[in-house]
Amino acid sequence: MLDINFEFRKGIFFVRLIGDLTKDTYGLVSEKLEKLILENKFKYIVVNTDRIKRIDFTGLNFINQIYFLIKESESNLIICDKTKILTPIFSEYIPNIVSELEVL
Repeated sequence: MLDINFEFRKGIFFVRLIGDLTKDTYGLVSEKLEKLILENKFKYIVVNTDRIKRIDFTGLNFINQIYFLIKESESNLIICDKTKILTPIFSEYIPNIVSELEVL
């Protein structure tokens, strides 16, 4: 199961992924998230992966999809990853932080 917590604070759109980000779960939230991003044209979007319990290749591709969607809308994506599991995968093109407070 995958839950997503959305919050817009101080001009930053926070997306907190909670649970399993796998091929069986990402489709439930991807359309909703894409619609929110395209309609609102946020300047900064932080994807918090701290509470992901399990992620597979499809889940990693989901984060890539978000990146390319945001790039098209001229926004900036930041990954919040205190576990530093995803940092080596995306660090070349997506900035990483350890705490959401760093972005404020």
